[in-house]
Amino acid sequence: MKKNILLKPLCCVLSAFILMLSFYSPVEAAEFPASWPQAPEIAEETGVLMEASTGQVLFDKGMDEIRYPASTTKIMTTLLILENIEDLSQTVTFTDVITPDLEPGNSTINAQVGEQLTVEQCLYAIMLASANEVCTQMAVYVAGSVENFVSMMNQRASQLGCQNTHFVNANGLPDPNHYTTAHDLALILAAAIQNEDFCRISGSATYTIPTTNMTSSPRNLENSNALINDSEYHYDGVIAGKTGHTEAAKNTLVTAAARDGMTLVCVVLRSDGENRFIDTVSLFDYGFENFHLSPVYWLNSEEPAGYVVLPKGVESNVLTVKDSDSGDTRTRTYSYQGVDLYSAQISLPVSFEQEADIPSSSFYQIRGWDYVLPGMGVILALNSIVEIVLIMVAIKENRKKKSARR
Repeated sequence: MKKNILLKPLCCVLSAFILMLSFYSPVEAAEFPASWPQAPEIAEETGVLMEASTGQVLFDKGMDEIRYPASTTKIMTTLLILENIEDLSQTVTFTDVITPDLEPGNSTINAQVGEQLTVEQCLYAIMLASANEVCTQMAVYVAGSVENFVSMMNQRASQLGCQNTHFVNANGLPDPNHYTTAHDLALILAAAIQNEDFCRISGSATYTIPTTNMTSSPRNLENSNALINDSEYHYDGVIAGKTGHTEAAKNTLVTAAARDGMTLVCVVLRSDGENRFIDTVSLFDYGFENFHLSPVYWLNSEEPAGYVVLPKGVESNVLTVKDSDSGDTRTRTYSYQGVDLYSAQISLPVSFEQEADIPSSSFYQIRGWDYVLPGMGVILALNSIVEIVLIMVAIKENRKKKSARR
């Protein structure tokens, strides 16, 4: 009985070590492994293909080079509107703030001062018709002024990990201080597609705004993203996206597609002609045909610590794993052929009020001798402690018996 009392605290220590609460974050890819599938060439100046759930980059052509986003800016605009307005049936009355955006050559739905639309209708106008004046009006509706809304845009971009993005307006009209990168736009769309309303609106091929208080005819809107509408470039699995064009930015395109449990985000910037659609299709095919999501384990054998994108035919059991401690945080980095692909972090120390029922094999779930052997060392050390305690108890009991005989 006494042995069990002594063993229980030691088992609790081992369980606590195994079950530490954790959070996970992707490791930015700076290079690709030697056996990485050969990527296609693209005509655009910059581009990126990223897996949305992990943030793992599968293709990179100058993804961190600063470029003008044009109307792909409206992804952030729409995301902020959805994050700040729950009732999309609210009525928006257009004011004279829209007047500068109605100049000839601008993308508009020709909204009129005093006209009323619902928030949802405004969102369709933004994402399908790329209506600049609607972006400006909604910025004022949400934040009180365009300046306040732009501050929200820049703050949200920073929260999403964008390092080379700065907005000065809500619609993407040219400005030297309005810029981003392919990688940053991928991060923004990856966040936006987590919103069901965003995908529903952005992924629609067409939409009709009915007559309003100032129009007698409905407005028929058509998505300019050829991967979404019924065109020769239509791509099965596309869930959302946005086109853009200005003389300074040339053609831009940001699109997300989902197949076989994996969601990819593709961004191409500074494109000519139809190349943005051709190259996006090519990159999506490259991603879905050559890669898959593979689970990685750390804390237990049943629930993955996260997922990593690997070439098809390669599983996470071949990954090299390295642990490093800094303060109260332990970081585990998963690498493939010398290239870091993913990292997970846990906060230390963690206390538990009761012993958890965890399979003894869970500590070895990261397979490979490099990690089994250190794990065995920890277990053996704990066993040694138990044995020492048991020996001390036996010696003490033996002394008591000898004293009693005397």
